Amino acid sequence: MSFYQVLVSGGVLPASDGASLIQNNIVKAQRYVYQDDSDLRMVIVGSSLAANLNEKQIGEGVKSIALGGGASQTGLEIVKRSKSKPPIILVEINDTIVRKRDADLLDSLYHPIFYWMRKYLPMMREEYRPISVFIDSLKSRSKQNLKQMTREALDSLEGRNLTPELSQKAIQTIVDIQSQPLSEKDAEAIKKEAEFIKTQIAEINKNSGAKVVLFDIPQESRVNAAIRRKKVQELAKKLFPSDRFEWLPPPKEREWRTNDGVHLIRSDARDFAEFLRDKLLSTVATGSLGTAPRKESL
Repeated sequence: MSFYQVLVSGGVLPASDGASLIQNNIVKAQRYVYQDDSDLRMVIVGSSLAANLNEKQIGEGVKSIALGGGASQTGLEIVKRSKSKPPIILVEINDTIVRKRDADLLDSLYHPIFYWMRKYLPMMREEYRPISVFIDSLKSRSKQNLKQMTREALDSLEGRNLTPELSQKAIQTIVDIQSQPLSEKDAEAIKKEAEFIKTQIAEINKNSGAKVVLFDIPQESRVNAAIRRKKVQELAKKLFPSDRFEWLPPPKEREWRTNDGVHLIRSDARDFAEFLRDKLLSTVATGSLGTAPRKESL
């Protein structure tokens, strides 16, 4: 174990991003909690929609604790409890917030014994599990610089586990779901979680004064136009009014492409990441999104 720790500390063994969705979530969270983030400029919290964005394409000093299958509440709780307080916190707000925070992950991160072990012994972290390091090293041989690739090249790399026909079927399934009216039960669940998020934001602002910006991610045009999607957006704006919360201005109207109706394909995800870079990273210095004065978060 001592020899393995030496290999980890010496940088001989590369860190893994995780061999599964759950492990990837744990790795993201542990990196934020246990690593030094003195150069942190922005953190993103949210669900798999935001996790689909490549933080490196947004800019230096950007970290994502958006979690696949998760919600913004988990990321906000991590930011609230951690010493790392970025100047900007980008919070995804849509119907994914009904999933609530991941209590099991949070308990694991801040376990009174394992917290200190992982803090000072990196080999105890999820990213250095031997099997994960081995799998990730195999994958790294085929990794390419996605930031420099053309849109056509990026599109050619799309994980076409779905044929075009199955992809359209998946999109239509989401359209059918979103075409149903927003139920009273779902609306109440969103309202309840919104109140919890407001409390989290207030506590973060009280302790750090960070700039909290709310945002949503564009989806397939047919999904964006569906009645449930529109009702959720209207409800979100009502629950987080623009005179009290700062919202990211939406990008210019265009056709956003997905394979499943909700998760942007690589090239479009890069476009949105660059939009975030242009809109947000400059505000570290200016303190404004350039469209309105900075608003209080609560």
